Amino acid sequence: MRQTKLLLKRLLIYCLLLLTGCTWFQKPQPKPEPVPQPVPQQTEPAPPQVDFGKYKTEPTITVYMADTGETRSMPLEQYLEGVVAAEMLPDWPLEALKAQAVVSRTLTLNAIEQKTVQRIRQTDVSTSKEELQAYDAQKVNDHVREAVKSTRGLAMTYRDAFVNAIYSSCCGQKTATREESFAKEILYDAGYFQSVDCPCYEFAPEREKYWSLEVSGDEWKGAAGYTGPAENVKILEEGPSGRALYIGTDDKKVLGSEVRQKLGYDKMRSTLVTNVIYQQDGTVYLEGKGWGNGIGLCQWGAYTWGQKQQTYDYILHYYYKGINLQKLWE
Repeated sequence: MRQTKLLLKRLLIYCLLLLTGCTWFQKPQPKPEPVPQPVPQQTEPAPPQVDFGKYKTEPTITVYMADTGETRSMPLEQYLEGVVAAEMLPDWPLEALKAQAVVSRTLTLNAIEQKTVQRIRQTDVSTSKEELQAYDAQKVNDHVREAVKSTRGLAMTYRDAFVNAIYSSCCGQKTATREESFAKEILYDAGYFQSVDCPCYEFAPEREKYWSLEVSGDEWKGAAGYTGPAENVKILEEGPSGRALYIGTDDKKVLGSEVRQKLGYDKMRSTLVTNVIYQQDGTVYLEGKGWGNGIGLCQWGAYTWGQKQQTYDYILHYYYKGINLQKLWE
């Protein structure tokens, strides 16, 4: 009887302890794992924002005429006619010419905003292809005028700024990323430059599709900033499109775009190198695809899309991802 009373007493105490929250007799519980915090993403700075309101009317721009050295003033749309006629053949499909008109207008406006030509010529633009875009007013025809007029005032924008609308002749069937062509020049967010497949080989001539180059060993290693044997210089890393991102040796490497610049843009026509052969006489033989930096609009790709009855806005959104088309002036 006494044992029964003792057991009931202990049970009562146990119940009271539970009700009051005492945990000294409970088995320790493991501490929960901390919730993983999101890793901060490194984002590139936005490009300098543009006050689009100042372009409500067509601007008159100053043009450095590279062939004569003089400076002229003309309406921007008039200047564009000469650019489109020089950058594409005037008899190309109208939609391809329209795409080129929007791209060239955008590149022009971006150059004005960034003062890229202003710094070297004290003008808004230049007719030197190396300094901005080609220009030939003598080639302008009604087809070109229609392409420019029908897209009048239309430009590509991205994150409240003009797209840096770089383009090339033939991308070798795969457009380049910014890192593969302009790693040092474009220091802000240019997410519109993405590598895409391109149908340019359907109509591009052979000289646009493939190239070959023979250089001396000294030229080859000199372009890579190397002083040892030329055969030590290799393509070290390729970018997403297969272009030579870095060329050099294990302890000395440079950007493929820099090597191309040093060897000559019209000699090494692209960084889409498919073969490097070291010859017994010391020379180096290179083979590659495409012509130009390969970034943005591929002109022979635009020609192909035009032949396939695709519209200019389809072409633009195909080569520049995530951009907007904005009407600036009537």
